[in-house]
Amino acid sequence: MTTQLADIVTGIPSLRGVFVTAMPDCLLYDSWCRPEEEWIGEDVASYFGDLVRANREGLKSLGAWSSEMQVTIESGNILLVLRELATDFVVALAFERNAPLGMIRLHVKRLADSLLDYLPKVAPEDRPRGVRVTEFLMRYAPDSHAAMRRVALRTGIPIATLEQPADLSTEQVALLETAVRDILGLEALNI
Repeated sequence: MTTQLADIVTGIPSLRGVFVTAMPDCLLYDSWCRPEEEWIGEDVASYFGDLVRANREGLKSLGAWSSEMQVTIESGNILLVLRELATDFVVALAFERNAPLGMIRLHVKRLADSLLDYLPKVAPEDRPRGVRVTEFLMRYAPDSHAAMRRVALRTGIPIATLEQPADLSTEQVALLETAVRDILGLEALNI
């Protein structure tokens, strides 16, 4: 797998690293970095997926979302471009900071096309909504150790029942989702 990704990125002198994140779970699918880089793909993959997801939702709220959307982040020593590939993957491309932006855009377009051919076509896993809502809560709750107790208090659903989210009834899932939105201060859960 890594050899193929390395072959795809060959010949781009300003490229420092590539991280491919599988969505919607934001797990690292594959990565490539220059030998001198000390980045660990697993440490950054979930952040890149979350950044693209947050950007997409922000643009949707402004009525400006497009499937060709990409996020460009300029820092002191890198220029990072995040791009959604279909709905299954996000690619993060780290370039040298001094690389010309026009060349970076050209490289991003070409790499995105090549990566679409390289990546598998994934059918989304059909997990029960209660499981997805619970996972979302555990991931984003500031006090995840107490989150389920807070949900139990708000919903009246016993903790033992909440610990088996796949078995929740439709009404219980609705109560769970409302409690999670309230706890996290969100209007909607985009899962």
